[in-house]
Amino acid sequence: MLYSDVKDIAIYGTDCVAAISIGVGDKAEFVSAKEKYFDVTADDGTLTIRQKSRSFFYRIILHRIEFKLTLPVGFCGKLRFRNKNGGVYVDGGKFTEVELSTDNGKFELKNAECNNLQLRLSNGAVSAKNIKVGGGAAIKCRNGTVKVESVSSPELTILGKNAVLSAIDVASAKLECSTSNGTIDVSGITADELKLETNNGKINAAPLGDRKDYKLSLDATHGAITVDGVAHKKIADAAHSAKRLNAKTANGDIDIRFM
Repeated sequence: MLYSDVKDIAIYGTDCVAAISIGVGDKAEFVSAKEKYFDVTADDGTLTIRQKSRSFFYRIILHRIEFKLTLPVGFCGKLRFRNKNGGVYVDGGKFTEVELSTDNGKFELKNAECNNLQLRLSNGAVSAKNIKVGGGAAIKCRNGTVKVESVSSPELTILGKNAVLSAIDVASAKLECSTSNGTIDVSGITADELKLETNNGKINAAPLGDRKDYKLSLDATHGAITVDGVAHKKIADAAHSAKRLNAKTANGDIDIRFM
């Protein structure tokens, strides 16, 4: 099915998986082998994809229903996804806003740009690679994993619960990673303010720059603190450095190595 003059995307489902990419034409295209399970409408520039209700029997037989959505060349609108059990795979594209929410699924975004990014997921995995965010970005994950790589944003917040967090080659004025019952690994980080906090987990950080560039505040209850291979009990710098690095954990170690 082809749709013209599409400016925004809204997807509502119960157990669907969407693969979204940029096409070569000026129309959006919806393709699914299970097309009959969706209502697709275009109204006032918004393409709305709504999954129909299914019986319990069909939910068991067809656990998740997949579809592909190809966006028109030059698309630069909002992408909203609300789902209970499923996920989204985005490859390429420019968006004003990306707002995704689901349970028991996966988000995978790569090679994309947006002004604002909001991701919420329970019981699953989040992967964001080669993403440029003009404004703020927030990722929330409960019972899962978050991995961001080659992401730039003025402000990036990653919040987890029973989640493992990883950030590689991230550029942000303010980066916050907070979780419980999970480790935090960050490397190749460029940030003026870096905040890392967990319980029952280890913190490994490899920010870009020298030790003297950062005001450190490191606290590990029932754990060891190491900075560039040197052991410390606790660090609370009084110096006024250009950048700040705060790391705190309980029942875990902190290992900081400047790059």
